[in-house]
Amino acid sequence: MEVRKLKQLFRRYLLGQAREKESGIIDHWYSSFDEDPPVTLSKAEEDRLRLEMWKQIQPQIVVAKSIYLYRAAAIAFLLAGAGLTLFLLKQQSVRPAYTEITTKAGERRTLHMKDGSTLIINAGSTIHIAANFTSERRLNIIDGEVFFEVKKDPRKPFIVESGPLLTTVLGTSFNVTAYKAMHNLSVGVVSGKVSVNANILIKDQALIYDKQTNTSTINSLDQNTLEWQNGKLLLNDASFDEMVIMMQKNFGITITANQLRVKTTRYTTELSTAMEPLKAVQVLAAIHQLKVKAVDRQILIYE
Repeated sequence: MEVRKLKQLFRRYLLGQAREKESGIIDHWYSSFDEDPPVTLSKAEEDRLRLEMWKQIQPQIVVAKSIYLYRAAAIAFLLAGAGLTLFLLKQQSVRPAYTEITTKAGERRTLHMKDGSTLIINAGSTIHIAANFTSERRLNIIDGEVFFEVKKDPRKPFIVESGPLLTTVLGTSFNVTAYKAMHNLSVGVVSGKVSVNANILIKDQALIYDKQTNTSTINSLDQNTLEWQNGKLLLNDASFDEMVIMMQKNFGITITANQLRVKTTRYTTELSTAMEPLKAVQVLAAIHQLKVKAVDRQILIYE
């Protein structure tokens, strides 16, 4: 039905001028809302939609009879915006609600899921787990790194979103690195096999995705990249920016530099995440023949 005709139909309904057949169409449409799954909105989304609803409904109030007010609140969406607000609600209804899990700087957390799977979450990470996880085994790594031991269930694949990568498994163990501020994403397989977008990875393989070029390569899995689970931070030819990110997430400190040589140095070292933050930076700096100046948790490294 054309939008113009649809608007005219709803106006006639609100004014009590619709024919019996037309009223039946509107009543059937309104009743269909009960068949939709519950809509879960955040506080910000509720406020936004409440404001939009008021803007849309207010011009219609003068023509609505009291017995139609409740339904007018929904119908006005289509009258003023050709269904835009209703569309937003429908979109919300098909997006699964989620539970957010975060870890602080230096914190690692183990989750035992209801399906028998285990997640080990690295420091400074944020993930979203589908609220209906028992029926839809899906989660999204917003920022950070997670190691998965997935309980096999042929009927329900385990799906991990991490930016442009979609990893799907039935039962295996693998590691996903997806730090927002870093140039690369990676998926490394420890046992079994996984599907990453159009690629199949087997044990001891890793896919590296370059966010700048939108390209991926498959290499042998570097076992050292899993050592974070044992309380170790391994930097292997890391850029200054990558080093700063990992030091912040593991030790809760901010490292800065003013000199070009310091910013262009590639950093390689192994640090225990149990070390005092300043001591960790001093070890890092000494290995690369640099000096440290600290004020609280702000640290300058220089030649």
